[in-house]
Amino acid sequence: MLNRVAVLSDIHGVLPALEAVLAEPEVSAADRIVLTGDIIAGPQPTQVLDLLISLGDRIVWISGNADRELLEYRRGQRDSIPDPIAPWAAEQLREDHLDHLGQLSRSVSLPVRGLGKTLFCHATPRDDEEVVLVD
Repeated sequence: MLNRVAVLSDIHGVLPALEAVLAEPEVSAADRIVLTGDIIAGPQPTQVLDLLISLGDRIVWISGNADRELLEYRRGQRDSIPDPIAPWAAEQLREDHLDHLGQLSRSVSLPVRGLGKTLFCHATPRDDEEVVLVD
């Protein structure tokens, strides 16, 4: 059972912001850091991915729609990406990055103290683009 879990969402390849968040005491003290997708589609995709990979087993990876789109673009499964910076970001990725992205889960359940079995995902477990509103 995990005592502390930090959840980071929508990093979008912004290294200075990621470094600042990782330096926060509550994040650095966490047993696990769960990334709930849209990790690298942005200005510093390789640097962000390399930093997160270097953190090893502390990181729990979940794919978001932007991550999926970058991977599909690079693998020739789509011709365009809605975000104007995303095609450039996709071209920056090395083959090992693509392999890593291809292995990401759409959702992960972890046992968290005080919550029990907790589901983490990008949008919803069934669709990485679905929007859930309060009503």
